[in-house]
Amino acid sequence: MSHDLTRNEEDHLNVLFVTESFPPKSYGGGEISCALMAQALSEKENIDVTVLTSEVEGEAKVEDKEGVKIIRRLKTGSDRSSIIENIKRKLFFKRSVRKELGDISERYDLIHFFNITSITKISKPSFATINSYLNFCPKGNLYYKEKRVCDGCNFWKFVGCIKDSEYVGNQKLGKHWTYNPFFWFMLYLDYIKRKRSLKYVDHFFSLSDFITDKLVNSGVDRKKIRKVVNMPDIEKMEKNGQKDITLAPDEDLPLLVYVGSLSKIKGVDLLIKAFNRVDEEARLKIVGDGPERKKLEKMADSSVEFLGHIDHEMTSHIYERSDIVIVPSVWPEPLSRVLLEAAYFGKPIVATDVGGSSEVVKDGYNGLLVEADQERLRDELEYIIKEKEKRKEMSKNMEEFYKEKLSREKVVKDIIDYYRAIDS
Repeated sequence: MSHDLTRNEEDHLNVLFVTESFPPKSYGGGEISCALMAQALSEKENIDVTVLTSEVEGEAKVEDKEGVKIIRRLKTGSDRSSIIENIKRKLFFKRSVRKELGDISERYDLIHFFNITSITKISKPSFATINSYLNFCPKGNLYYKEKRVCDGCNFWKFVGCIKDSEYVGNQKLGKHWTYNPFFWFMLYLDYIKRKRSLKYVDHFFSLSDFITDKLVNSGVDRKKIRKVVNMPDIEKMEKNGQKDITLAPDEDLPLLVYVGSLSKIKGVDLLIKAFNRVDEEARLKIVGDGPERKKLEKMADSSVEFLGHIDHEMTSHIYERSDIVIVPSVWPEPLSRVLLEAAYFGKPIVATDVGGSSEVVKDGYNGLLVEADQERLRDELEYIIKEKEKRKEMSKNMEEFYKEKLSREKVVKDIIDYYRAIDS
């Protein structure tokens, strides 16, 4: 499927973003990225941006915010932590997308699906940002039996996988779901529908080469894919002047920081086990909350502090005061937003070499890439804690890498260039 969109830089573009959720109702980095991109594009001449998203109680159905028109008319579940509400999402959301797009799509030059669940057939030029594995994995995390990266799926392989898994995506499952055949069929059928929906999209934005390869393996022409990273929420963090997070220096010990959810696939247990065995003195701060927190607190020693959930606006202070940022994921994250935010602040990153992490962390240059192995991680942590001058060198390199590859200006330019370059 293809549609013409031959334009030059002077042509006006009327763009419609379609996303299941949008601030103030957000569930993760996808919604943040969508809001940032809508705002950034709306600031450009000759581009108008409208966002079609789900209803939010207490919010207007239609409003303009900082130059972005927001239409909240889509129907979805009210709580993604609830299995029942997620079933409602499956039943009602896609139907409401088709209805609303049918009513308003002719007003726009192109449709940009910013949430994978929103992709549907449309008679306008279409783009989609692929920022997760929902099109490639029934569980949505590409993590086979929560032991290794999955290399392909069929129904019976999926059944074996979910029986040995605690999570679907980031959501922890109870035994009544893990061993429920109806639940298996529902998840797998939904996965097949998501995979098939890729044929409705003319052009794709992927977060990383890792996702690009998954799209190609799913039958998408590589020529129709443009790699564009997410946009870090830097401006909001820069404006924040509060300094009420306790990160005071302690005998000038290096400060290591983890930022993210405390779920099994994030590898925080791997980090704590490795850090507990590091001989060099340092401090580790864990920022975030989640279902694994109590278990993690029990395994941590006195040099590890759990700060819990911190408002996103406050994380600038965390990054500014840190010496090293750790991203220890054991599942193949598409491209962690923490990588981009830490890169902006010029922090050396120690990351497990899974998913899209190598897109930001260049081993030995601006950080360290390591296998998701306790001994290997301990060795790398010990090295970077001890080598202060190497950290300074990596920090400088990370600042340069961010400016060249990841900056807000570059991301916006790449998006607009792809919009305008398409002629079929």
